[in-house]
Amino acid sequence: MTTVLELNDLELTLHKGSETSYQSPAIAIVREDELIFGERAVRLARIHPQQANQQYFNRMNGDPLPQPIQKAANHADLVYLHLKELAEKNVGDTILAVPGTLNGDQLGVLLGICQEAGIEVSGFVNAAVASTTTTATPEQVTYLDVFLQHMLLSELRINDEVRHERSFEVRDCGFTNLIDGWMNLIADRFVQETRFDPLHTAASEQQLYNQVYDWVLGAHVRTEVAFQVALNDQQRRVEVPRSQLEQKSAQRIDRLIDALPARQPLVLSARAARIPGLGSHLKRAGFELTLLAADAVAAGCSQHMGLVRTVDTELRLVNRLPHTSGVLNSKPDSQPLPTHLLKDHHARPLAGPDTPAVEQRNNGLYLMPAADLTLNDAPLTTEARLDLGDVIGTPEGSFTAIRLES
Repeated sequence: MTTVLELNDLELTLHKGSETSYQSPAIAIVREDELIFGERAVRLARIHPQQANQQYFNRMNGDPLPQPIQKAANHADLVYLHLKELAEKNVGDTILAVPGTLNGDQLGVLLGICQEAGIEVSGFVNAAVASTTTTATPEQVTYLDVFLQHMLLSELRINDEVRHERSFEVRDCGFTNLIDGWMNLIADRFVQETRFDPLHTAASEQQLYNQVYDWVLGAHVRTEVAFQVALNDQQRRVEVPRSQLEQKSAQRIDRLIDALPARQPLVLSARAARIPGLGSHLKRAGFELTLLAADAVAAGCSQHMGLVRTVDTELRLVNRLPHTSGVLNSKPDSQPLPTHLLKDHHARPLAGPDTPAVEQRNNGLYLMPAADLTLNDAPLTTEARLDLGDVIGTPEGSFTAIRLES
């Protein structure tokens, strides 16, 4: 069976058919006595910050590591050793789904490293293209994915095929940057409420980091997020409103928004969609969102295996594939609009006296900001477009935007 390896350093993911057989962040602890990769390295990164490395897949070159050892002197060595560990999963014939920013020279280096690691590469495909082929989208979209050190934007043209036009990185708003911001916010809350700074010692910092890491990649269902740190037989606990955590990341997300083509519809990878507050912040900024499934890359490769897999010819990067799910009309006023707000199992008219203020305009419905008002659990500070399924939070309860058909 041909496997698909998705090359994203936040989650190196190996797909075997519809199953995920390997998933690991590209983080390594480099010490003379051992090399530790993936989740184990995540749980040690704040205890051993000098030995922690998390840029080797982003660089993939001969630049020396901050603390080189005999087994791993440079970034390319770490890529090789991490892929060698992955190769032990019996990967066999493998398609590499890669970000659109990799150039020909980098693909050549990557191919050589894979061959040395025992991975038989049978094709390269643009991950943004592959993941979008099985999803209905507008004709022109920007694909958004998150990596450890940056976010990746890939502009795609879609009709009867998905065609990659260009990709670029937005620095300083990657997963690591967001984690650091949340860590600082939570640490400030600990100092205010318990007079204890969890960032003061490596052990307590690692405890906090583990919880923030798990929260970000988990399900965000609670309005209050609890964090606790145990040190010297004492346990300290704080609760932070999810809205404050999402607000903390808003400045970095605004930097991302500045780099986006104005109002062009977005396609979010499952990784990006999990980032707390990212989707709601983008919607408030007026972007139309399409969310992809976690196995979107594997599904796209599977459906078009004959085009992405190379047999007896020179390997090439596939940057266009057939699109089989239809093209959506991306004009805002072509989408069905809410007609009512649902509260306590009762549908209330949008213009009702006991509902939040909503204004209708030529291009849609807009929710007006007010004190203690939230939209999809994020504070509403400016007017925002209201779409079907949006949840408005008020001190009296929540309203869900619905549509009643006559």
